[in-house]
Amino acid sequence: MVAQLQGITDRDQAEALRGHTVQAPRGSFPAPEEDEYYWVDLIGCALYSSANGEPARIGVVSEVLDNGAHAVLKVLLQKGEGESPEPVLDAKGRPAEMLVPFVRAHIHAVDLAARRIDSDWPADF
Repeated sequence: MVAQLQGITDRDQAEALRGHTVQAPRGSFPAPEEDEYYWVDLIGCALYSSANGEPARIGVVSEVLDNGAHAVLKVLLQKGEGESPEPVLDAKGRPAEMLVPFVRAHIHAVDLAARRIDSDWPADF
């Protein structure tokens, strides 16, 4: 259920909306600070890894999770470059995925305009 937030002025009114989906227009989001990103903007970005030398595409971000300490990128693994890389499948034929910590130690650049994230996280496939 989607709720309208217009007219919500106190905690009790907000509490009555528990369990509802809350939507806000993108124009009402404050601009992120440098090196800060809205998670929704990271979804769909290609993840490249330079762990083996030259940067190679390892997949695409499908979700961003929170483990309490930092964000974690859920990446659907892919083979190949270009506009339509092949998904990597696990032993049961499902899309294979990898979790990558979204921390400065492993994420070196985020280019939202190019929909690209550069890291040194090793690809294990």
